[in-house]
Amino acid sequence: MALRSLTSRATPLRAALLLAACFLASVSAPSALFGSEDAITVISATVESEFPIGMRFSISAESEDDIEEIAVRLRVGQQTRGVYEYLEFDSAASVDAELLWRTNSGSRYIPPGTIIKYNFEITDGAGNRLDTESAEFIYYDARFSWEEVSDGPVAVAYHGPVETRAKIILDAIVQTLDVMGPLLGADTSIPIRVTMYNNVKEMLEALPPGSSTIRRELITEGQAFTSVGTLLVLGGGRSAMGTASHEVTHILTHRAGDSIVRNIPSWLDEGLAEYGNIDPGFSYDIALEFALGTDRLLPITSMPILPGDPEDVIIFYGQARSMIQFMIAAYGPDSMRELMKTLSEGTNMDDAIQDIYGVGRIDLENQWRDTIGAPPYVPPSRDSARPTPISRPTLQLFSLTPQAGSETIASIEATPTPTPQPVATATPSPAPTEPPAVARGAETSPPETGEQDQGEGGSAACGLPRNQSASTKDLTLPLVALGLAGLRLRRQRR
Repeated sequence: MALRSLTSRATPLRAALLLAACFLASVSAPSALFGSEDAITVISATVESEFPIGMRFSISAESEDDIEEIAVRLRVGQQTRGVYEYLEFDSAASVDAELLWRTNSGSRYIPPGTIIKYNFEITDGAGNRLDTESAEFIYYDARFSWEEVSDGPVAVAYHGPVETRAKIILDAIVQTLDVMGPLLGADTSIPIRVTMYNNVKEMLEALPPGSSTIRRELITEGQAFTSVGTLLVLGGGRSAMGTASHEVTHILTHRAGDSIVRNIPSWLDEGLAEYGNIDPGFSYDIALEFALGTDRLLPITSMPILPGDPEDVIIFYGQARSMIQFMIAAYGPDSMRELMKTLSEGTNMDDAIQDIYGVGRIDLENQWRDTIGAPPYVPPSRDSARPTPISRPTLQLFSLTPQAGSETIASIEATPTPTPQPVATATPSPAPTEPPAVARGAETSPPETGEQDQGEGGSAACGLPRNQSASTKDLTLPLVALGLAGLRLRRQRR
């Protein structure tokens, strides 16, 4: 009885809830839900590389109603953020749309050989919408015809009769993955794309836009793009194996240690890259010995980025590799893997080293310094960085006439007034209406120091004696005229 009563009451309630749900769906649901994918047909869809300018997306589609919007979603390499762009076309039932996605600027550069995942979204005037299936496209350098050799997740693209060289590069990268992957705790199943160039000229035009001066003075043998999993290598270099091994370790290090809040510091990044190098050179060892003998060791763990001086850069690499060798030999590979994991969780470097190695960052560096016979590093005191106080300069009011105590008065006082000579004739000469330029200059000098009537106050405000003659009092007139002339000249220049 109670159950029947509950059921009879619930039935109209359930019906009311269903009606309310249908009403809300009709208000909030997007119009695409009421359309049909079958109403829109894709005739053809292509994407072509026009590197270094960009990549061109083209699509032909038709629908029962006019097609109003076509957009492309694309994702570059292993980046999690995607790009959404609209194609250009005139609305019609049958359209041909096109988009040139440019990559020839520093902010939008994409290295050649990168995997691009994309799909199209098409909407017509009736609300019908079609999302095409996701596809992959490899953004090759359009200047050459490419072939590939691969092993597992690694693929090396090459052009010309250099397949043997490409296989050597591939083998060096695979060896590095086998050693450094477990050491760092990095995922080695994610694809890594390598584009190999045969000479410096080819390589220069493939690198990101940069200073032409730097490009003329430096030769880039390899560059890793860690966020997309792509690597460029100069295959014709003598150190091509070591370069490929070094650069691919950068990709693994960032996979294992980067977090959403911070990246690993350069000394750890470069030290691990050289530690993983299967074909290292001896220049870094020489640089380290030179720095040790000349007291030029750098505070390596206190440097988040590489130094600017070329000699210091070589020393930096030598120190970083030696520091990583010490950390792995003294504390074991498990500690390095745990350090990467801790950093990837967002822990800062100081706390991570303290948690994993049980010492502070500076103490860890000094342990390494002790093993190579170097003096310990002592951080500079913060007091030494304070600026030296200086006295504030005394400001004076601007005046057209010299002020007492100034250099102008000193020079005036040093020049005595010439003594007037008696006139031979008794008839006085008439006073000239305009004093000559020479006389005006003489009038600017006060009388010689002697018996003077100081009068009230001792001196005038302009700094001249009060007992000056009538000709001396006219000193202010030419100065005022000179000031007004200068002011007028400034206004005319403006």
